[in-house]
Amino acid sequence: MPDQDARIQALDLSHSVCIRAPAGSGKTGLLIQRMLAALGQATSPEAVLAITFTRKAAAEIRHRLVEALSLAEQPRPGSDEHAQRSWDLAHAVLARDQQLHWGLRDNPNRLRATTIDGLNREFAARMPVRSGLGSIPEPA
Repeated sequence: MPDQDARIQALDLSHSVCIRAPAGSGKTGLLIQRMLAALGQATSPEAVLAITFTRKAAAEIRHRLVEALSLAEQPRPGSDEHAQRSWDLAHAVLARDQQLHWGLRDNPNRLRATTIDGLNREFAARMPVRSGLGSIPEPA
């Protein structure tokens, strides 16, 4: 891939990244790899969060994370560089999972991907009095 160096730099968690690319270019795959890299260093899976605009995108991210972890239980893929990197990152997450007893295989809902609205709702639910809303608001 001509942008391989940029993709590798995007996995460096010491800085933020902005990914701009056309549809079908692998942005979601790169986001999954970045999340796997973060999960491989996290103290809990809830510390890593993907925020999207749609529920469909959030569900896709969770699905692809679970799929990556399942694939990491298989032998390492041979030729595809992207698949190898994903496998390596997911394999590190499985090791972290075992080390810290996360139980991601039995409880994959610990992998956090939500919408901006969903995240705001979580914040409001944690602070109902401070938000001035009283009970947990429902989107209209």
